Amino acid sequence: MSPLDAAYRAAMVFISVAAGLLAAKYLLRHLERVAAPISRRTGVPAGLVALAVADARTPHAILARALGEGKVDMRHIVQYTFATWPIRVVLLHLRIGVIPIALGALGLLGAAYLAVVYLSSALGFLLATRIRVKWPDVTADVAKTPTVKILRQAASITARYAVFEAVFMALEALGVAVPMEWLPISPEAALVASISAVRPTYGIMAAAPLYHVGRLTPLEVLIALVAGRVAYMTIYEFPRSAVQFYASIYPPAVAAKLTGYTALVMYATALPALAALVALHLMVK
Repeated sequence: MSPLDAAYRAAMVFISVAAGLLAAKYLLRHLERVAAPISRRTGVPAGLVALAVADARTPHAILARALGEGKVDMRHIVQYTFATWPIRVVLLHLRIGVIPIALGALGLLGAAYLAVVYLSSALGFLLATRIRVKWPDVTADVAKTPTVKILRQAASITARYAVFEAVFMALEALGVAVPMEWLPISPEAALVASISAVRPTYGIMAAAPLYHVGRLTPLEVLIALVAGRVAYMTIYEFPRSAVQFYASIYPPAVAAKLTGYTALVMYATALPALAALVALHLMVK
């Protein structure tokens, strides 16, 4: 990634946070009805859930401010994060093309892969419904927040984001290879897994032609894509995107806990699913 790309991304962070907070200031009450079902199921304020659809950072920025004021604690932040996990992941996958690529390239097999991927967000949502906390009206003062304060908060988040961006740019320049030959699958499937470990959508596109000509079985495709995604989440997503996202908004301890809890839920679903797929593959091999 070039410095120009990094500057562009930082600018987009500032714009999205500022726009999201301004939208919350003027439109929050009109958006709450959209999120009513999730709010009733989990107890998370409808305003926060509705804002998650517009911008992922905005509700966390509001929660970070409430945390600093002592209105909420870690339980509130975890419940909100898990309750809106399905919304965030589906919107992200629509935006970056994971869903259309998986369904377009692999059809029903792509749908099966997405089902495995979304197990973690489903478990997260279920856990959110089991957390019992009393929510204060964290959005009560949003409409009264001065625009200058909103811009300052957006600038603060952007500055912290830029620091992480610079660090990860330096690490990215070193390059990372992810060998996946240890998997009990064909060399072609292992190659797909290695590609998926660096960029999941590329892994899907690499698997499709091999699958359609019969060089990969459905189970091999699923094993390769799921294993690659677990490696991708471990090497790239959690240490880079998740840490960078949360640490640009929350204190380090809170960011570390959120990343850790999210990782635990992902591993708790992905690893058993991968083990089951490998066992089934060895049985029918």
